[in-house]
Amino acid sequence: MKSGRTFVYMIAAAVVVAFSACSKDDNHTSVPSRPSGVNEADSIAIAQIQWQEREIRDGVVSRTAQVQKLFDYPQTISMLEIDLDKADVSFLVSYEISLAKTTSDRAMAANALAAINGTFFNTSTGVSRHFLKCNGSVVATTQTNEFSTRATGAFCATGDRVEIKKWSSSEEAAQGGDYQQVVVSGPLMMDDGRDVAMWANTFTTDTHPRTCVATTDDNRVLFIVFDGRLDEAKGVNLYDLRFFARQMGATDALNLDGGGSSTLYVQAYGVINHPCDNGKYDHEGERAVPSVLMVKKN
Repeated sequence: MKSGRTFVYMIAAAVVVAFSACSKDDNHTSVPSRPSGVNEADSIAIAQIQWQEREIRDGVVSRTAQVQKLFDYPQTISMLEIDLDKADVSFLVSYEISLAKTTSDRAMAANALAAINGTFFNTSTGVSRHFLKCNGSVVATTQTNEFSTRATGAFCATGDRVEIKKWSSSEEAAQGGDYQQVVVSGPLMMDDGRDVAMWANTFTTDTHPRTCVATTDDNRVLFIVFDGRLDEAKGVNLYDLRFFARQMGATDALNLDGGGSSTLYVQAYGVINHPCDNGKYDHEGERAVPSVLMVKKN
């Protein structure tokens, strides 16, 4: 196992209601909207990121970085890269109507290799706002008003066979087909390499902590977390998040719950990002969440 060596991750710099954690019931003030779109300085900053890399196991690598200025603000980014051609892993969706357990609690209980927080939920009751399927059983369904706003995509998996796809009420009627694990969330940001039109709302354009899951054409899955609401890490809007995911090689990308929920856990290292619910730049500010997306060793 390699730990803590600096890795310059070079990529082609293409210059080219009660909601959940990211919405008004979160009791946090977002940074005002910033202009969205491709920025040459951001492309250069991303290409020059010096990542702290850890090889978790064959085909699974975590990366963290602090960037002095990206998307107008200081940023801290945490990412897990799973190469499905090398890693002997499966994906698992976990859900429990409870506001007593955090992402890391749920991951440790399941002996998961890694986990990120899942989809949006009612912050008073812990009930998921979106469809969830765990081990072949439907455990939550989508609120009707969400289909036109946030419930526009799904991460689907059976073992290590994965797909990020568009979601709708008709897709929900089919219950995700033969996939055993499904987490619906959104907005869907990218589909087969193309940008997807997203909800025209401050939810999309304001700067917050963000979590997303993405896939690439070379059979990698990416868990990406931007910290936010902290002096050391302001966060991003969804256009920035999509741009970053594309620069990491993503062709499909799905926004998950963000804000105080944003958490990336890695076995043996714990929470590697800086959840903001305690207002401190540390690893202790996790929020309790009812759903998580986990990676498990086969």
